[in-house]
Amino acid sequence: MKPLVAIYGPTHTGKTDLAKDLYSRFPSELISVDSVQIYKGFDIGSNKPDKKELQEYPHHLIDILEPNEIFSVGDFKKRSIKILQDADKQSKLPIFVGGTMMYFYSLLEGLADLPERDDLIRTELECDLETFGLDYLFKRLKDLDPEAALVIHQNDSQRILRAIEVCLITNEKFSTIQKHTIKEEILKRKILTFAIVPQDRHQYKIELRERFKLMINRGLIDEVRGIRDRFSKNLSALKAVGYKQCLDFLDGKIAEEEFLNNAVNATYQLSKRQITWLNKLATTKIFQKNESNKVIKIESFL
Repeated sequence: MKPLVAIYGPTHTGKTDLAKDLYSRFPSELISVDSVQIYKGFDIGSNKPDKKELQEYPHHLIDILEPNEIFSVGDFKKRSIKILQDADKQSKLPIFVGGTMMYFYSLLEGLADLPERDDLIRTELECDLETFGLDYLFKRLKDLDPEAALVIHQNDSQRILRAIEVCLITNEKFSTIQKHTIKEEILKRKILTFAIVPQDRHQYKIELRERFKLMINRGLIDEVRGIRDRFSKNLSALKAVGYKQCLDFLDGKIAEEEFLNNAVNATYQLSKRQITWLNKLATTKIFQKNESNKVIKIESFL
């Protein structure tokens, strides 16, 4: 069976460095699993590898879209399967690395066979969103599919729109359809999954604060201002952790110190959710962040 390696877990735990070490040891393909790094211009806040790093360690699915383009979980899976097929032809090891756990789940555990997007229904829903607001649409989702409304956040406009759209297209509940998943033959392979988690949560939060200060010093505020001015402050990617708090600061809603505190707290909460995802995935081995010899231990599985 052909192997597939997945490296996931919370932000700032050394996932990319581990993937690069494996890339240096094996003929392989690196595939980014990050819902923000796919967008051009979202560099500092997403902690995207710089150009020099990407030349030395090329990643698929980085800088593939303009900020105003839409990219779904289904799009990630389709592109990933194509990359897997190409890697197989070249006898290369696919290494998926990142922290967008829903993407990993869709790839490794299967994704519901959802209908294609309906432009007419979507346009009508987007008009409702603009006219009546997101609360109105969330209440509509509750009426159509109470179970879906329990797991979709009330501020997640993209998933709310998609869930309602699927309900209207199929005349079935979105949550019901999601329970019927599909797995492609190509994924019947030796799947090796490795998580990296913080060793000391208190120290980890201190490190997150220092990292975010560094992002600000590197020009995060200018990055967000440029994206907002060129496109719109309503971009889905600007709702990501760090970007959302920076946008609040630029809009004058919060002061700079509050911006920093909010961003660090939001990142820490995100890391806790990423760890919770490990309960849904069959993980081969969980490493502590500071654990030594990770590459050698992974090689033993390969």
